[in-house]
Amino acid sequence: MPDTLAHEVTVNCADVQLDNGENLKDLAVGDYLDLTEPAAGMQVGLWQVVAYHGEFQDRATMRPVSSTEWTALRRADAEKLDAIWAPTAPVKEI
Repeated sequence: MPDTLAHEVTVNCADVQLDNGENLKDLAVGDYLDLTEPAAGMQVGLWQVVAYHGEFQDRATMRPVSSTEWTALRRADAEKLDAIWAPTAPVKEI
C-alpha cells in the first residue's frame, strides 16, 4: 500500500459487507476495516471509520491508513502485548 493515499470518503454502510455478513455499521468509530477487494468506492487496503452520518447513521466517513501508519499501529500493539505477557519478578516464598 502506498504511503500517499486519497482523502476520506463517505460511503453507504449497506454497501460494505464485513466478513461476518454484517455491514459497516457494526464497526465503532476508530475501528479498522481491511478490504481485500474494492467496495463502495474504497480501494483494497486498510481503512479507519472516522464518523457516522445521517438520520439513521447509515453513512460512514472512512479514511485510508498508510503503510507507515499501519506499521506503527502493529508495533504499538506488539509492545502492549509484550508488556502484558512480560515475565514478572518471581514471588518470594516465605
